[in-house]
Amino acid sequence: MPLRVLLLKVLRFGSFGVAVAAALVIGIELWKHSGDMTALHPGFLIMMGVLLAAGLWLARSIGRELAEHGP
Repeated sequence: MPLRVLLLKVLRFGSFGVAVAAALVIGIELWKHSGDMTALHPGFLIMMGVLLAAGLWLARSIGRELAEHGP
């Protein structure tokens, strides 16, 4: 396995990790406030949503690159 493919797979796994961590943080905050969305700061939700979307987008892009030029 070439080093490039290995590094891309590690980065893809890390990107999924970021997305899962962001989703867990949002879920924990909602659980702390008994599901009341109005109790959460909008800036916090936007920041976590951006992290979630960026992690998924990057993982998808890396997956496409691996599929296109993979072994």
